[in-house]
Amino acid sequence: MNNFRLISIGIENYVEYPPLIGAESSAQALYRYFFEEFNIPSHQLLLLTDTATSPGKRSTYPNQNNISQWINDSPRNVEYCWFFFQGYGINYQGEDYLLPIDSDINTLPQTAIKVRSLFEQLQISCKKLLIILDLQNPLKDGKLGQITLDIAQKKSISLIFSCRSHVYQSISAEKSILITALTEALGYYKHHLTLHKLDAYFKERFKPSHHQNFPTIALPIIISPSLKLRHQPLFPSPIISNQENNQPSFKIPKTSPHSPQKQPLSTLILPKLPSTPFKSELPLNVPVTTANSQPIPAASSPPLSSPSSTAKTTIQTPKKLFIGKYWLWIGGIVVTLTLLWWMSLKIRQHLNTINSEKIQENQQILDYGKIPLSVQQASRFSEAISYARQIEPHTPLYGQAQKNIRDWSQMILDIAQGRAILGDFEGAIAAAKLVPEDNQTLYNLAQKSSQEWQNLSQQQQDNQLLIEAALSLIQPNQASSYNRAIRLLKHLEQGDLGYNHGKKLIEELSQSIYQLAKMRAEQGQLTLAIQTIELVPNDSQVYSIAQETKINWQKRLHRSSK
Repeated sequence: MNNFRLISIGIENYVEYPPLIGAESSAQALYRYFFEEFNIPSHQLLLLTDTATSPGKRSTYPNQNNISQWINDSPRNVEYCWFFFQGYGINYQGEDYLLPIDSDINTLPQTAIKVRSLFEQLQISCKKLLIILDLQNPLKDGKLGQITLDIAQKKSISLIFSCRSHVYQSISAEKSILITALTEALGYYKHHLTLHKLDAYFKERFKPSHHQNFPTIALPIIISPSLKLRHQPLFPSPIISNQENNQPSFKIPKTSPHSPQKQPLSTLILPKLPSTPFKSELPLNVPVTTANSQPIPAASSPPLSSPSSTAKTTIQTPKKLFIGKYWLWIGGIVVTLTLLWWMSLKIRQHLNTINSEKIQENQQILDYGKIPLSVQQASRFSEAISYARQIEPHTPLYGQAQKNIRDWSQMILDIAQGRAILGDFEGAIAAAKLVPEDNQTLYNLAQKSSQEWQNLSQQQQDNQLLIEAALSLIQPNQASSYNRAIRLLKHLEQGDLGYNHGKKLIEELSQSIYQLAKMRAEQGQLTLAIQTIELVPNDSQVYSIAQETKINWQKRLHRSSK
C-alpha cells in the first residue's frame, strides 16, 4: 500500500486555550491502527501531537509553522490520503480556521491555519482525499463549520466533520467518540470501508441509547463529492499472493498431439444400446432354406412375418412413438421453465440494481439535505425540506424523507414560536411562512399563529410609536415636559405590548422630576422646587419620598417668611 498517506494531528495542551482531553490519544489511535492492523510503513504515516516522537531531525510539535511545513513537503501524486485534525477551530471574518497549539486569538491570520488554504494544499498532493475534522469552538458562537462544509462541496472533497461548542469528557479518557466509532468501522469493514458504510455505521453508533452516560453527540456530517465516490473504498486493498489466497488453483496437463500415450488414464465403458426394431419397406428376395436345404422360389415364398408377429409390431410401434412424444413434451416443459426462471432471475437482478441505485441516490439527497442544518435557522430547515421533496413516492427512503419533512417542519414552527416569545413578531411571521403544507396540522397552526402574531406586531408597532412620541416631548431640565411624557405613556394599559417598557420609563421620568426639584431646592429656589416636586405622579415609586421632601421644604419656606 505504497499509495497511501496519513497525517494525524491531535492537540491537547494549548497555550492560550483550555486543554482538550483525549485529542492527542485520538490522533495516536488512528496512527497506531494503520500501523499495526494494516501494516502500513511508518514513513507513510505522520503523527503531530504535543509529545509525538520526531522522525529524524524534524519536529512534530503541532505549532503553525511545523504543520504548514509538513503539509507543504508531503509527497505529490499520492493515490489515497487521510488528514485528521482534532483540536480547536474558529470562524473569523467569514473564514474558518484550525488552531495549532501556539495559536493566538489576537493574531489569528498569522498563527492559525485557514481551512480554505489547507484544503487546496492537500488536494494538490492527493488524488483521493479524505479530511476528518473533530473540532471544538471556544467562542461558542455557532458560526464555525458552514464555510468548511461549503468549501468541501465546491472543491469535491470527501469530508467527515464534527463540531462542538463546548468541551466535553469523551467516551473514554483515551480518545474521542468520533475516533472510537471510526476505528470500530475500520475493524469491521477493513479495506472495504466506504463513506456510505461509514455514514450508516455512525447513525447506528451515535444513537442516544448507545451512550446514555455521556453528553449528546451530534451526528458527524459526511460530505461526498459524488454518488460514485460515496461507494468507493477509502483506501487501497492489500495485494494478496497465491499462497495467501485460500482459493484452490487447478492446472490442466498439456499433452502433445503427436506424442502417443503409453498408458490410458482410464477405460471408458459405454452402456449397451438396445436393439432397434427394423421393418423393411422393400420386398426382400432372399432365398429361404428349409430344413432339407431346399431352396424355395421367391415367387412362392410365404410372407416374412406371420400375422401374429405383424400385430405385435403394430402394437409396439405406437407405444414407442407415445414414449418419444412424452419425453419430448417433458423436455419442452423443462426448457420452458428453465427459460422462464432465467428471465425472472435477470429481471429480479435488474430490479435489484435499479432499487439499489435508487436507494443510493435518495440517501445522497437526504445527506445533502442535512448539511445546512448545522446552522439553526428556519431558512436552513426549509432548504433541507426542499432536498427531501426530491425523493418521489413509491421509491426507497420515501418514508424517511417524509418523516424528515415532518420533523423539520416542526423545527421551523418551534423557531417561529421562540421568536414570538422574545417579542420578535416580524421574525416569527417570516419563519412561520416557511412551514410547508405537507403536514396540514402544522401548516394550519403556523397560519393561525401568524395571524395572531400579525395583530400583536401591529399593536407592538403602535405602542412603540406612542413611546417614541412621549420621549420626543422631553426637554432637558424642564419638569413640565417630563410630566407631559408621563401622561402620554399612561395610555399604555396593563397587558399591552410595551406596557412594561412604558412603566419603566414613567419611573425614570418621575425620578428625574424629583432630582430636578432637589437641585432647585439646593440652589435656594424652594418655591420653584415645591412646584416641580408636585409634578411627581402619585402612582410612582418615588412619590412618597417626594411628598415628605415637599413638606420639609414648605416648613423651611414658612420659617424663612417669618
